[in-house]
Amino acid sequence: MSNVHTLRDIEDRGAVGSLLGKQIPPGCRLGSIRESELEKALRGSIKTASDIANDYKDLQDIYLERVKDFNRICSGFNNKFSWLNTANSELEAKHTAEIKSLKSNIKTLKREATLAQKASSADKIKILSFEVKIRELEGKLEDIDLERTYHALNVMGGTIEKPARLNSSEIDSLRLELERANEDLNSKKYEIECIEKGIEETHKTTSHEINVLSSG
Repeated sequence: MSNVHTLRDIEDRGAVGSLLGKQIPPGCRLGSIRESELEKALRGSIKTASDIANDYKDLQDIYLERVKDFNRICSGFNNKFSWLNTANSELEAKHTAEIKSLKSNIKTLKREATLAQKASSADKIKILSFEVKIRELEGKLEDIDLERTYHALNVMGGTIEKPARLNSSEIDSLRLELERANEDLNSKKYEIECIEKGIEETHKTTSHEINVLSSG
């Protein structure tokens, strides 16, 4: 199309004149005033088209810059999401390992508690035997004291024959045996109390740690 010109083709008055010459057939020339008006109008149109092209270029530059900003923001979000996913996976793996370890500890503690309870039962049996032995020794001491009392009364009243003389070493031996039995009894009771408290405290601590991990 020979009558079509780009903005680059129309840069000066010569180009405008050439264009007008091609568009107006020979023999149909207008007056200089009319030609000047057309030239002025054409220049205005060219200027408007040039301004539009410049505005379009500016808008295109702004658009490209906005696209770059958007891509940069998206890249930042993607990096952040990736980091959060990695951190969450690591934290979940850590909690899983801790929970597994705690469950293993609980299993071990339950087994130890069972053994401790069995040992405690055996100790309680020993305690019962100690208590029986203590009662027997106390009964013997009471009998000896009673015999002493009767002996003193009989000697003073002279009504009953003087019984066989009591062996003081036997009494001391019984008292010593009674003291040792009491010590063993108290020791076993304290040992059982410590075991039961230890099991209770361990259970509380482990339960608290599991609750913290579960809530976290």
